[in-house]
Amino acid sequence: MEIEPQPQIFDADESNFEELIIRGSEERVIVIDFWAPWCGPCKTLGPIIEEVVTSLGPGIALAKVNVDENQQLAMAFRVQGIPAVKIIHQGKLVQEFTGAVPREQIEAILRPLVPSAPEPDIEPAEQAEQRAAMGDLDGAAIIYKSILEEKPDDGDALLGLARISLEQGHIDGVHEFVNLIEQGTPQFQQAQALLAQIEFAQKCQAAGGKAACAQRALAAPDDLEARYQMACCQAAEGQFEEALSAWLSIVERKPDFAEGAAKDAMVAVFHLLGRENELVSSYQRKLYQTLY
Repeated sequence: MEIEPQPQIFDADESNFEELIIRGSEERVIVIDFWAPWCGPCKTLGPIIEEVVTSLGPGIALAKVNVDENQQLAMAFRVQGIPAVKIIHQGKLVQEFTGAVPREQIEAILRPLVPSAPEPDIEPAEQAEQRAAMGDLDGAAIIYKSILEEKPDDGDALLGLARISLEQGHIDGVHEFVNLIEQGTPQFQQAQALLAQIEFAQKCQAAGGKAACAQRALAAPDDLEARYQMACCQAAEGQFEEALSAWLSIVERKPDFAEGAAKDAMVAVFHLLGRENELVSSYQRKLYQTLY
């Protein structure tokens, strides 16, 4: 008698938990998604994690557990907030995370657990972006350089290498790759924004470093120059929300401060983060309302 294969995505409860999850994890990785119908982030995470699990093939499955209907299971797994994801293999908890994390992060967690998973069908530039997001900067750089071997003026690859150089502290490399990006291309403004971030760091250091700038800003809250320098330090370290907030307060007080330096700094960060970023959308609107 042929055994009917188990579905890759299924609902689980206390009655079938032992069979479908504990025993099932002997044959494949089981991802348990603890959710509830009233949970907004659960509705965001659900379709994403289903898509990732499906793409990884039959070596992994997704069990959906409604915490309202299965409170004992939630307590057994120490679920304190939802969505909560627990990953079981060979009857043991091997990974877990909480919240509606991005698709790339979910795949980075799950893919290494499924050796049989098919290779992702994505473009080289996207592969490089994913590697960089996971912290594999050297691997990302290799992919970008292979792209440039076929297309030396590829803006995305040049911009990617410039970003990696900045993250690794190779300032000369940033300038080298940025200078190869042609004006008028979609990547040009983002590349110039990388140079602006270097300038933020240089202004911070010239002002004595972040600690000294913070001390001056606290001692003299009305000193716009001290506030501007502190924001440069924050932007140099990637604290963009704090920097944008400080620069906006300067524009509100004195729009022409240092020939528009605060406004220009905000615009540079907008280009650096990209128009899809929520911070950019929010602060572009605030800046426009302040100026006009």
